Amino acid sequence: MKKVHLLVNLKSGSDKGAKALKEIEAALKKEKLAYNIQISTYPGQLVPIATKTANEINNNHECIVIVGGDGSLNQALNGVKNSLHPDTPLAYFPAGTGNDFARAAKLQNNPLKFIKKIKNHPTVTNVGCGRYQDLLTGEEKYFVNNLGIGFDAFVVNKTNHSKLKTKFNKINIGNLTYGINIAQALKGQDNFKVKILTNEHTYSYDHAYLVTTTNHPYFGGGVPILPIANIYNHKLDIAIVEKPNLAKFLYLFSKLLINGSHMQSKQFHYFEANKIEVETYQAEYGQLDGEELNRRKFHLKFEVDHFKLLK
Repeated sequence: MKKVHLLVNLKSGSDKGAKALKEIEAALKKEKLAYNIQISTYPGQLVPIATKTANEINNNHECIVIVGGDGSLNQALNGVKNSLHPDTPLAYFPAGTGNDFARAAKLQNNPLKFIKKIKNHPTVTNVGCGRYQDLLTGEEKYFVNNLGIGFDAFVVNKTNHSKLKTKFNKINIGNLTYGINIAQALKGQDNFKVKILTNEHTYSYDHAYLVTTTNHPYFGGGVPILPIANIYNHKLDIAIVEKPNLAKFLYLFSKLLINGSHMQSKQFHYFEANKIEVETYQAEYGQLDGEELNRRKFHLKFEVDHFKLLK
């Protein structure tokens, strides 16, 4: 590798991105690698930046490195997929709050080791991602983690607007913000009706509380909602949780954290498929890779896809 294109979100993880950039720059200089830096200055800007960068790279001696959170990786992936070279590999240095994709892919978070690996022994792996089409608006996007409707999206909404998030991230307890907002979501999230199509089967639930279509086991900063999910099996998984009472929720959550046996609960349903369709009938919170979607009705068609991960 001779040149690195850094695509950076300085604000990710309440300024973790800025700290990570300094460490990555120091590592690049130590390893004598040429580099340039492009910094996003407004939400969503990494999409066009990634498209432009992928269009300009035409050899195997340059690479794109994302420095930011999972939302930054999401933007870069969508940008590259919309470029003239949609198979351009992406490297990712996690500097967000949750970092769930990095956890699932077991990515390096030591700046010097990360840069040395890219320079001396880079490997490119096909990893799974999801693609969805909103059948109500026509919008199409890719995701690396999950698209959630209901409870998890409620938590994301409250966390993103929490004053505690910045304070907690600065002292490396950012995930505690999720825990606090889970308690709020327990009261604030109502049950809703949803219809699920997986390949040739149709399922309906009248009391759904959480509906998450996921690429890997984790959401909310390391919570293993679907331990069987795998970014390398080229399948998508969907979890549907029907609304429990408080005691049952706490019991399920403890089983989730301890041994994954929550999956045997009568209120927990999951399916694996390469095509999934989800339809809700009332406005709900939604989230895509930790970024808020407008509260609305959803009718989404999912397909499994892949991208090239450099690590």
